[in-house]
Amino acid sequence: MSTNSHQDRCVIVTGASRGLGRVLATHLAQAGWRVGVVARDGEALETLASEHPEIQIATADLTSDQEAKEAIDALATSMGRLDAIVNNAGKVHFEAFAEMSAERFSQVIGQNLMTAIHSTQAALPWLRQQESGSIVQISSISGIQPLPGGSAYAAAKHALVGWCRSIFSELRREGIRVSLIHPGSIAAESAQIGSEKASVTDPLDPGEVASVLIQLLEAPPGTVLSEVEIRPLLPPAK
Repeated sequence: MSTNSHQDRCVIVTGASRGLGRVLATHLAQAGWRVGVVARDGEALETLASEHPEIQIATADLTSDQEAKEAIDALATSMGRLDAIVNNAGKVHFEAFAEMSAERFSQVIGQNLMTAIHSTQAALPWLRQQESGSIVQISSISGIQPLPGGSAYAAAKHALVGWCRSIFSELRREGIRVSLIHPGSIAAESAQIGSEKASVTDPLDPGEVASVLIQLLEAPPGTVLSEVEIRPLLPPAK
């Protein structure tokens, strides 16, 4: 990260209107970061902004590269800089592969892979301006192991992991850190923001994921935590 004071650091979190993304954004703000958020649900974003006026908002469908660029540029311009982007936007989908249409499969890929690609493409020029920064992908345990009944989602997350590991090698010499976080089951109002079906017996507190994210973003200069896998300590109940 840059050597600017902690309060000057600016981060954008995608998919932050509810669930894990909302928790990530609010915890970052509480930790002293200047935070901008992007999501499709404008009403939910307005509610977030009313409860946390220090957080800036932008409404966009990140499956559109143009909307992603406009939203990221608007937030980064308003904040004056960009030190990190956290790609959290996505939606888990369970459906047997034999019953899925090609259109639905592509839609799941768009929601869980292309959103991150479009946001990163939009953020990268801002990070390159200062020759530093962090790109963090909120992936999933499903990005590193099979997910029967959720093949499209797993395919998107596996692709996200491969892409992220590749751009890590491309960008590290520019001073830009690229990292992956693989959460397990997350306790939330809606299981759609988690990386697996939420379990009532062993879910992760989303605040714990936020704590790991902050540690990752605030790692010492010259150091990158490239991948972190976060699971509940106890296995799922049978």
